[in-house]
Amino acid sequence: MARAWREEYKGGIYHVIARGNNKEYIFKESIDKGHFIKQLKVCSAAMGCRVYGYVLMDNHYHIIIQTLDKKLQEIIHQINNKYSKYFNSKYKRVGHVFQGRYKAVLVQDERYMLKLLRYVHQNPVRAGICKSVKDYRWSSDIYYRKNINGFINISVIYEMLDKQIISAKEKYKEFMDELEEENYSKLEAIGDEAYVVLCLSRKEENQRTLSARHDV
Repeated sequence: MARAWREEYKGGIYHVIARGNNKEYIFKESIDKGHFIKQLKVCSAAMGCRVYGYVLMDNHYHIIIQTLDKKLQEIIHQINNKYSKYFNSKYKRVGHVFQGRYKAVLVQDERYMLKLLRYVHQNPVRAGICKSVKDYRWSSDIYYRKNINGFINISVIYEMLDKQIISAKEKYKEFMDELEEENYSKLEAIGDEAYVVLCLSRKEENQRTLSARHDV
C-alpha cells in the first residue's frame, strides 16, 4: 500500500498531529505529558528545529513546528520513538503507541500560524475539558501568556500582534478568547487559495505517479 503524500522542504512549517493506536490514550497521567514536553524540548534542540506551539490531549497531540537542518520525518520519528519506549516501559506493554503515520499539514508561511495556534490551543475548550485556553495546563499557551522565552519560539506570533511586547501579550490573550471556527485538523494545506490548490495538485500528481508504478 502506497504511503500518503507528504511534501517536505528545508524551512517548512508544519501542523503535526499524532494519535494513539486504536484511539487509545498516549498520556495516562499528568507525568506522561510532562515527560513528553521535556522530550520535545530536548529533541527540538538536538534536531535543530523551531517549535511554535503544542497541545497534549489524552489520545493525541498537535505541534506547530518548523524544520531547519533535519527532515520532519527524522524529527517526529525521534520524538515519537523515544516517547513510545518510555510509555511501553512504564506501563509494561508492547506494540505501537501511535497510530500509523502522523499527519503533517504544510503551512504556507508565518502569516498563517496565528489562527492555527488558536485552533491548537483551543482543543481542550472544544473537547469540553475547560472553559478557557488559559485553564489548560498542557499546551504552549503559558509561554505566550506570560512571555516566557523557553523552547517555544514566541517572537514570530508576538511580532504579528504588536511591536511592543506588553501590547502583544495582551492582544494574544484577547485573540485566544475569540472562537476559532476553522477546523485545521481536516485541511490538507494551510495558506491562501492559490497555495492550497498548488499543494492539492502536487498531491494528485504524486498519487497518479504511484498508481502508474503500481500498474506496471
